[in-house]
Amino acid sequence: MAKELKFAALALLMAPGLALADCFRADQENGRIEFTGVAEGSRFSGEFGEFTVSICMDGRDLATAGIEVVIQTASADTGNEDRDSELLGENFFHVEEYPEATWESGEIRADGEAFVAEGKLELRGIEADQPVRLQISGDNPPVLSGSAEIMRLNWDVGIGEDFEDTDFIRNRVDLQFELRLQPYSKG
Repeated sequence: MAKELKFAALALLMAPGLALADCFRADQENGRIEFTGVAEGSRFSGEFGEFTVSICMDGRDLATAGIEVVIQTASADTGNEDRDSELLGENFFHVEEYPEATWESGEIRADGEAFVAEGKLELRGIEADQPVRLQISGDNPPVLSGSAEIMRLNWDVGIGEDFEDTDFIRNRVDLQFELRLQPYSKG
């Protein structure tokens, strides 16, 4: 029995990306997730004030990473009270029904100097593919930065009234982030 337990422990240590992975977290205290949209021809920007990001990878090799992002949709803030009220309401994030948006990826590939993470975004109860461009820099702590182009109507964000009219509100929302990753022990 002891021999079998030693073998199992050795197998866990040798499993790629499992026991030897470096795990990190980030939240609003050590990073930013920002978005930019266009309404009536004018650009506006905002950010999410509450989120958590977890990432585990071998060393600093993003190609081996597994990433999970959880955003509290009610924390969206553009600095405009009327717009923010609309964003939180039924036509956009509908935060009472869908308080979180999540994105997960376990498939990341090199793309020149950066990486592309193929992941699933769940927003308003709809799950669909959403790639995210990533870069990692620095060492203590490492900094994860990146961007995504999100087509809001794929997740029914901005429905009803005139909101689905992409001449009124552009369909594409640009997301940018920069996170100072903090090490943690997974388990």
